[in-house]
Amino acid sequence: MEGRSSGAVARARADAEARLFDRLPEAYLVLDAALSVVTANAAWRELFAPDDVRQCEQLIRTLVIEMRAGDRRVSPVFRLDIGTRDDDAQTRPRYWQMHAFLLPATPHDPSLIGVRFDDVTARTLRDDEDRREKGLLRSRARLRQLFVKEAGERLDDQTSRVERALATAGVGVWQVDVTSGIIDCSERCLRDLGLGQTAALTKESLLGERTGQFVANWRVLQSGHPVEFELKVQASQGGLRWVLIRGIGQFDDEGTMCSVTGFTLDITGRKERELELDALAGAERSERERSDAFAKAMDQFIAAVSHELRSPLNAIVSWAELLQLVADPANVARAGEAIRRNGRQLSRMVDDLLDSGAVATGKLSMNLQPVDLGALAATVVEDARKLIEHKGLHLSTSDIYPCTVMADDNRIKQVVWNLLTNAVKFTDAGSIQVSVVPKGDHVELIVCDTGRGIEAHALPLLFDRFQQVAPHSSGRVGGLGLGLWLAKHIVHLHAGTITVSSDGLGKGAQFVVRVPATTTRID
Repeated sequence: MEGRSSGAVARARADAEARLFDRLPEAYLVLDAALSVVTANAAWRELFAPDDVRQCEQLIRTLVIEMRAGDRRVSPVFRLDIGTRDDDAQTRPRYWQMHAFLLPATPHDPSLIGVRFDDVTARTLRDDEDRREKGLLRSRARLRQLFVKEAGERLDDQTSRVERALATAGVGVWQVDVTSGIIDCSERCLRDLGLGQTAALTKESLLGERTGQFVANWRVLQSGHPVEFELKVQASQGGLRWVLIRGIGQFDDEGTMCSVTGFTLDITGRKERELELDALAGAERSERERSDAFAKAMDQFIAAVSHELRSPLNAIVSWAELLQLVADPANVARAGEAIRRNGRQLSRMVDDLLDSGAVATGKLSMNLQPVDLGALAATVVEDARKLIEHKGLHLSTSDIYPCTVMADDNRIKQVVWNLLTNAVKFTDAGSIQVSVVPKGDHVELIVCDTGRGIEAHALPLLFDRFQQVAPHSSGRVGGLGLGLWLAKHIVHLHAGTITVSSDGLGKGAQFVVRVPATTTRID
């Protein structure tokens, strides 16, 4: 019973709304989504015939296309002549304007469109009459004034479009009035130059701020030629930008430069690529030079290996042949000593070659244990004492103290031996001093000589592989050029450092090895 009562109320409300809609004074038309007429109120039926809908169907379709809820659209004024109720045979011009809107959706029909027809004939005719009167009253001067205004507006519009096009293309424009000094530029130009406002813009910032650059560019402009240069600026957002600036002078009839116009172009991307290519070319050039230097060093190394290996081998072969020919005990002793000495030299060179290969491949073995560096250095010095005394050199070992370090005994001996024999090799007269002293949490091993010395430019090359740095006047010194290179890598594997210093030619050299000390006792 309650359901039927609600249905009756709804129907009564719908009937009331229909009667209210029918009595509206304005002409209303209700269409469905296909633009078919659903209903029309009395005012519309009184003014229009059903065929009139077809005459303005296309306009209605354009008006309501893609309309959404809440949209209200107004059509342009259009003419639709209809017969009057007084005399259907006669018609007069009638002008209308349609207002379209979506009706609130209902469960039965959610897509109805309401269209109101407003009669704007009187207003339209009045506007037409006013326009005709204004046309009659407009004088020739007014026409000329309007034409000038329209031309100016068109020019401004074209200028604006050109500026927008230039901004889209990433080009900033600027102009300097020579007489007044006033500078006009686009926003893009200010951004390119890293400036926030036109007041900060000067002729110098546009034509070169470096010493003499502005004056030189200004003279070029006055001669009638353009100027073009690249400028590195600090961008307002941070970072460095590269900007291309180009300008050309404008001259009056008397040949005097009255203004300068130009443009700016951000070339940061292109410049960075150029710099990257330059850096890449420089790196390739450096790499090629290093490769050439390495190849040259390899050639020298192969020559040195051939010579250095051949010398002890020749000595061993010669003394062995002498032993076959002579049975004198004195010669046997001398031959045995020579064979032993050259065999040890040959063995050390082969060891150096093998160790260099292990270092290059990262496979050099290390067995770190507590070692008394002082005792180890003293042992190596005793092994080399005959070699030192044979050259008549004075040996000083008074500053060798017990110092414990974590080290590979054989590898550290190799470092000390290489430094000591290197000092003997390049010292013709004078003394050699070896010291081992504690320095806080490190231990320093120092080998100092009074020999031929090293030039300052050669110090950085001393620890390079296959390098032998010696004065040109001293002649060739034996060796493979691997001793110091191996010493550097062995020391680095002990978490230490090795350095060299020299006061110059004839003033000796000093090698300092620093390795971490340890408090572990040696039993």
